[in-house]
Amino acid sequence: LETSFPAVQDAMSKLPPFFRDTDLNVHFRTFYFNRQSDDNTAQETWAMGGWIQYASGWLLDTFAMGATYYLSVPLYAPADSPGSLLVTNPGQGTISVVGEAWGAFRYKEYALLRGGRIKVDDGYINPQDNRMVPNTFEGITLSGKLDWIRYDAGYLWTIKPRDSNDFISMSQQAGAGGKGEGVALGSLALTPIKDLQVYLGNYYGLDIFNQTFLKGEYTYQFTKDLKVQAGLQFTSQKSVGEERLGDFWTWNVGAGARVVWSGLQLGAAMHFTGADDNIRSPWGTWPGYLSMQVTDFDRANEKAFGIGLKYDFGGSLLPFALPGFSTKLSFAAGYDRENPTTGAKLANTYEGDLDIIYDIPTVKGLSFRFRNAYVGRGNPGNPLMDFRIIVNYELDLL
Repeated sequence: LETSFPAVQDAMSKLPPFFRDTDLNVHFRTFYFNRQSDDNTAQETWAMGGWIQYASGWLLDTFAMGATYYLSVPLYAPADSPGSLLVTNPGQGTISVVGEAWGAFRYKEYALLRGGRIKVDDGYINPQDNRMVPNTFEGITLSGKLDWIRYDAGYLWTIKPRDSNDFISMSQQAGAGGKGEGVALGSLALTPIKDLQVYLGNYYGLDIFNQTFLKGEYTYQFTKDLKVQAGLQFTSQKSVGEERLGDFWTWNVGAGARVVWSGLQLGAAMHFTGADDNIRSPWGTWPGYLSMQVTDFDRANEKAFGIGLKYDFGGSLLPFALPGFSTKLSFAAGYDRENPTTGAKLANTYEGDLDIIYDIPTVKGLSFRFRNAYVGRGNPGNPLMDFRIIVNYELDLL
């Protein structure tokens, strides 16, 4: 509005920062999801919606507030094929909810205190924004930056899952019965030297389990167009308190590396998981290197390996360029998986993914995405087939 109507820009510039720096965005999304499983069941939905996001400027450089309304309306949602997570489950109904409504206080860059309904992106607790709307949380967090150290701490008592209108306790989302409990979190992100990033996070789910996540990643720049990135990560998960999900301790170790050369990326990764249990990720996407479109390769006793190839057609390797267009091919395989309860051997898993994205340069904020996956899980001749079509358009009103 400020760009299209100079009078609006002039009027806004005369207001106090709390109003002048208001940020108002509308994000449109439509999503078609179709999965034909290897057990002859299906999930299929087409939905439309998105969100409206408001954030104020800072009052006296100290206080700000904001809110986000989320909407997902089923356009095509057969009752006999639920489970897409695009709309409510069960019921294939509309998602319509104020997912964020927060207030914040800050002191320079050293401390930012936020509370209410908030979005959190911190290791194992994250938005998991791979359907129509993301996870959001109710809680309070404190974050800030001191030179090359960034810290986050907080307590979250509920989560609104991406396929729900309702906020439920963090322990309920993890599958635990009894009284609803929350999660205390704390993390440090360190950059002690250029191109080295170290992350340490801990997430304590009261009376369910505690998990620790450690990750280190380093980038070495050979030339302007050539660099190598490598990383290691470790996860530990152990039952605590009343152990409402059972008595367990398990772990996961991962390593990944990729070469980036003028729009071309070639990568490889591996993950190994302890035999006592699967890795649990009830509050967001598993942050491992082999989190594929359908499968997270983090199951009990699993040894998993994967490769990926990506090309950004805005690069300079080909004689032509198509800015904003990229395609990625990925393949992963997991071996020796076990049932953590019985110890029985389970079938090896293989997954191949295709991901095509086109961010339209001539229409700011408009993007198209096509995702396709084939998964083999020990059912010969009948793989799981999953494909998705997503269109996003973001309009910055203020």
